[in-house]
Amino acid sequence: MQLPLPLTSDEPAARFVRHRRARRYILRVLDDGSLRVTLPRWGSKREAQQFVDASRAWIAEQQARRRLRPRVVPVNVTALHRQAKEELPRQLLELAAAHGITVHRVTVRNQRSRWGSCSRRGGITLNWRLVLVPDFVREYVMLHELMHRRELNHSPRFWRLVAAVCPRLVEARRWLRTEGHALF
Repeated sequence: MQLPLPLTSDEPAARFVRHRRARRYILRVLDDGSLRVTLPRWGSKREAQQFVDASRAWIAEQQARRRLRPRVVPVNVTALHRQAKEELPRQLLELAAAHGITVHRVTVRNQRSRWGSCSRRGGITLNWRLVLVPDFVREYVMLHELMHRRELNHSPRFWRLVAAVCPRLVEARRWLRTEGHALF
């Protein structure tokens, strides 16, 4: 659960939010240029403000990048969501069959920060926004989740499995880090 904290700083564009599962301070520059500062349960507002103050150069750089980036606004989100529900499960099951992996259930959801997830029971959830990413990125996300059926963690062994089946792993991860957040 997220609880907004009152803002007493001179920065009207910053919003401080406490999150009970956060393990560190997290600073995000949103598309409108405002700041979102996540505090862990044990964190203080003073330390969070110091974190923001120490990150001024990074914040300015991120805000400048956001101003230069063209806005991605899907014309019809409902149609894209419907398209995702039709295409993504089929693509995932084809990849699963090609790699001899059993998937018990595939769901497409509107996840706010994840591209996909895999449960212990063999269910895979995909974000509908995967229909908006390049094909090699979509394939990477699907292979990533499928490899969790073999190794349900992010250990070095897991990453070796992903690298063995996904030749464009590094490029896809770079794309998600640099371009992916614009789709959320």
